[in-house]
Formats: sequence, C-alpha cells, structure tokens
Amino acid sequence: MQFTVHFAVKNPYSGENEYIFVTGSDEKLGLWDPQKALKLEKNDEGIFVGSVNLFDVKQLKFRYFLAYYLESEEGKRSLIIRKWETHLSPRCVLPNIESKNGICRAKVNDVFGFHAGRDMVSDGWLLDGQQNQIHLCVTGEAIKFYKSKTANQEYRIKISPMDLRNRDNSNPYDDGDDDDTPQDETIQPYIYTSYSDTDIAPLTKDQPGFVRQSEYGEVFANGIDYYLYRTYSVAVEYMGFKIEIFKSNGDPPKLLAVGYALPSTLQNTYGKTSVPLLASNGLPVGKIYLGYLFIRPVHNQEFKMDLSFIKHWKKRTTLEVGHRGMGNSYTKCAVARENTLHSLEKAASRGADYVEFDVQLTKDKIPVIFHDFHVMVSVAKRSPEKDVHQIAVKDLKLDQLRLLHLDHVQHHSSTPLNEQVIKVTGDEDEVEELRPFPTLIEALQNISLDVGFNVEIKFPMIQEDGINECENYFEHNEFLDRILKDVFQFGGKRRIVFSSFDPDICMMVAAKQNKYPVLFLCCGANTRHQVYQDARTRTSLTAVNFAAGCGILGVNFHSEDVLRDHSPITKAKELGLISFVWGDELNDKANVEFLKKTVGVDGVIYDRIGETEQRSSPPSPVQTPRAGSAHHLNNPLKFPQGQNFSQSVNQPSHHEWPISTRRRSPTVTTEEKFFAESHGLNGLGYLPQQLRTAQEI
Repeated sequence: MQFTVHFAVKNPYSGENEYIFVTGSDEKLGLWDPQKALKLEKNDEGIFVGSVNLFDVKQLKFRYFLAYYLESEEGKRSLIIRKWETHLSPRCVLPNIESKNGICRAKVNDVFGFHAGRDMVSDGWLLDGQQNQIHLCVTGEAIKFYKSKTANQEYRIKISPMDLRNRDNSNPYDDGDDDDTPQDETIQPYIYTSYSDTDIAPLTKDQPGFVRQSEYGEVFANGIDYYLYRTYSVAVEYMGFKIEIFKSNGDPPKLLAVGYALPSTLQNTYGKTSVPLLASNGLPVGKIYLGYLFIRPVHNQEFKMDLSFIKHWKKRTTLEVGHRGMGNSYTKCAVARENTLHSLEKAASRGADYVEFDVQLTKDKIPVIFHDFHVMVSVAKRSPEKDVHQIAVKDLKLDQLRLLHLDHVQHHSSTPLNEQVIKVTGDEDEVEELRPFPTLIEALQNISLDVGFNVEIKFPMIQEDGINECENYFEHNEFLDRILKDVFQFGGKRRIVFSSFDPDICMMVAAKQNKYPVLFLCCGANTRHQVYQDARTRTSLTAVNFAAGCGILGVNFHSEDVLRDHSPITKAKELGLISFVWGDELNDKANVEFLKKTVGVDGVIYDRIGETEQRSSPPSPVQTPRAGSAHHLNNPLKFPQGQNFSQSVNQPSHHEWPISTRRRSPTVTTEEKFFAESHGLNGLGYLPQQLRTAQEI
C-alpha cells in the first residue's frame, strides 16, 4: 500500500538562508544520512513543509535538523548542520494506523527540537573533509590601547569572518569614494559564502550558551570576562577576521578601532596571537590578544543520525567508576598495577559500572593507556650504578615502552612511598594482562562489554607557573583523530564517555563526532593539584559555564572543591548538566554516600572499588558475550584470582591512519596582499608575523 507522509515543522531558531531537513529510516529520507535527507521548504506562514510517498512501510522513524550551505568555490556546496534533534528515541509514525485514505500527518505541526515532552537539540558536527570549526577566545586583559584617553575597562567587541577573495565593504572607515584602490585580476567578483555567521559564548555570564552576536558586539570587561567566538569555514586558506572595538555605551556605540586577523597571523591550528588595532586615520592605536583553535573533521569517517548518546543520560542510582581500574598504584597502595587490562577487568568483576583510564599516544602514534606524560628509563652500566633519564611517553615507541626498564617519575623524588607501591615495570615472568601500556584497542576488545568506559584523553597543558606539562606535543587534530578512530572502529555497543582536563579537547571531541558524550574534568580551587593558566579550569562554577556554553554532557568535579561547596553541582543541575566527582576524598565511604544521597551526583570515581564490599552487577549491562569471545582465542591465561582472561592472537596491525596535514599557509597569499594594500595595512604589522605560542603571550 502507498502512503503519503507529510512533514510540517516550526523553527524557533532564527537564521537567514537556513533550512530544516528530515532524515529517517526510509530511503526517501536518506536512511539517516544527513547528506541524503529531505529538504523542507518554508511556506507563507514560515512553517517548513514537505512530504514523501512510501510503499508498504509499517513504521517510519525520523529526526529533524537545521542546516545551511557554504561554498568553498563557485558551485561547490557543503552542508553545515547547525542543530539537530538528539532525543534518544527519534520521532515515529505508524502509517498503517495513523493514515486516513493513505494520507498521514496531514494536520500535524511539529516544533523543531520539542518531542515526547522534552526540548532537546545539540550543535552539529563536522560533516565532510573541507569543513572547519574555528574558535577564537578573548579573555583577561585582552584589549590594550596606547593612549590613556582611550583606555577603559569595558568595550564592545564584534568579530566577523571574511573571505579574502571577496570584494566587499569590509573596511568600516571606507566611504566608497576612493578610486585609487589597486585592481588585481586574480580577485574574482564572485562573492563566496565560505563562512558562517559568528556565534558567541559569554562564559562569564548567567546564560553562557552560544548565540548570534549583536550588531555592535557584546560588552567585554577587560580582566574579567571570557568570550568564545565560533564560526565555520570551508575555505580556511582564504579566511580572516575583522575585529571591531566600540565604546561600551552610546546609541549607537562609537567605533574606536578596527583590526584584521589574517591567515598569516593564525598559523598552525592552535595558538595565541596579537592583532594591531587601527584608528580611522589608519594609525595603530592599540592591540587585542586572541587565542585560536581550528577543528578539522575526522578523516574518512561518516556518522548517521539514527542513534546518539551525546545528551542522553538515564536517571538511575549514582554510577560508581573504578579509578584507573582498581586505583592508583604508582603513588598509592592498590591491589593491581593501574591502567592495565587486569586492573580494569578486576574493577569490572567487582561491580564497577564504568572504569576510568587515561589514553595518550606513543611515538609511533598508537593510543595506549597510561596516566603520566613521562617515565623514568634506567640504563644499565658496567658499574653497579644505573643512569636514570626522564623521557616523555610520546618520545618512545610502543615496543620500547614494553621492553625498557621503566619507573615512575615520583619514585625518584623525595616523596616517601609505601613499600606496597607497585612500580611501572614488574617481573619478567608477569602475564600480559598485568603489564603496563596496554593499547586502547586491547582494552576495547578484551574487557567485558558489561562495563562502561570513561576514556580520559591526556593532552598537556600550560601550568600556572608557565611550565608545559609536555613540550613539543602532537598537533591537536592529529592526536585526537588517532584515539577517536580506535574507538569508532572497536567501541561497538559499549557505553563510552570521554573526558579531559583540557577544555579545547572537550570541544574538539564534541565537534568531531555525534555519538559519544563528553565530560569536562575540573580541578577547581583545590590545594593539592597543579593549577592551569586556562581560566576555564580555575573554578568549578567556571567549569559549569564552559560545559553549558559548549553544549557537552556535563562536568567531572574535584571532590575537595565540591565537598567544601557543592553549589556548582546545583548550578549544573539547573543548566541540565550531568555531574561526576573524582578525588582522594572519595576513598572515604562517608564522602561517597554524602555525594550520592545528599548532593545527588550522577557518578563517583574512586580507587579500590568493591574491595571492602562486593557490589552488584552494573545497572544496565549490554546483553552480549564478552568482547574477546567474538575473536579466535588461543592460549587462555589465568589471573592470580583464577578467572579466565583470554587475548586474541589476531590483533589488527598498528598502522598510520591517513591524517590530513593541511595547515593555513604561513606565507602571504595574493588575496591577502591585495586586502592589505586596499585597506592601507602595509607596514602595520599584518603581514606576516612570527607565531607566538601560549608561553610567550
């Protein structure tokens, strides 16, 4: 039987040249592929409408999403998903039951994002290889004017993207009467819509979420506010930004200065830079400091819209998570070496709902499970003494990490250690599951599917004292894509949540995929851990605003901070965020019970889980065989406690994924030269300048 299914949906999000699409479980709707979705058309009442003819369909599931097109060059379009519905269960219609004379949903008007009594939408992800998401941050004493009469504590800042190939009126001081503008035949008259409008997330305000910036920008308080600006581009090699500084008051506000961040000032994919500010006479009057991050899509990876957990969290009793498996073993007592297959499986067997572990890359770019960025390598000499050298994990290949005699960095400090502390390298006859540096793939394949994974992504940050946790690290996108590739390929049906202390890594994980949720790990105002320069990491309330502003699942708080003041958890609940807690204080059962029953957190992460009392099985296990049972197994090994634990002999070979190495050009392009000449910017510090790292700013 043939059915005609109608769609009609109102869009509460305003935006020019944006459309609502519908994708779903039938070929006519693209089989959940957003690139093949049905585009709805806006009628005279402003409602997006459309219909499809279906044959012999008993059930049709579908989702709406809001998107627009960008053009990298004339005629070459790229679909940008702005927002999409992320309810765990999509919309559903039963044509056999809900149709009348073969017509279904003829009088149904949906509201985008509102379904099953809940309003739930999320930002889109990077859909194809030419898309880039660009973040600029303005924070601290970001604006500096040279003359005291202009210096102030509050300004209005507006940041607008540009395509340098376009001949537009991007100079606000240009009256349009200058006939001396140099002509360049390489500049095409075509107007490229290669970038999106700019969204702003005012992380220091009560409503920190991304919104479209106003005509005269937003009021920024020097030394107080933290603003994130976000835009999309499909032609980053031609992309620049116009920065306008207005007086904070006035109707309309008076323009004080203009600056241009051109491609030569935004070299590499991450960093900090300064941009000169020019007065109406073209003379420099100050500067503005910017941080920037370019997020690329994961290479050769496609995502569909049938299922997503990025905003889903089933309300239940508080989850209990095994810290590094059975706990920290290098500086504290533990029953097993931390971050090993044995430790993870031991925590799972003792009833952990999730196990938490740390992932980083080796020199040969293999994701391995290990906490610290450095190890101590012992080199034997002819004399009884040994030379000991501190080496970064990222400077050693996987086979070197498994063959060398390694020790923990703190074992060589003056810190007194308990005799039961387990060192990095054990006895030569230890079974494989007890050894350090298991790969992420090995954990995904061999640990019981009934236990979820909290994958902490380790990326070095700049500490408050200016020291980088690990110098000369991998490029952000290349690093993260290697880890995500392994999870996408081997994650299967396992429950997985990502976390990181680096807020930029959290934003990148959310922008690169549409399946797994993200938690921001926060130290807060604690007294035992190193404080980072990044203002988003300083307090728990700031962490809440960051998570809400960027649309991730929630925050993983430090126990010392929230036991002293749990108001950040209350604020997180008000903003619809999930709250986890980690820290040494959770080794006290009374603190765990207080956070679970009184404060009502969603998860607690602690050492030696289930050691004093056996916990029950996870609350919602995956009803599938153990992950390792799907492979050809040989030579089963025994754990010390006697449980069987097998390792596949057909592990996939490690290889380099085809990661794109494209960067913004460090040289000045023809378009950039033309832009500088036509705006009188020659000799004013725009072309090009040496990259300034985070340590130099």
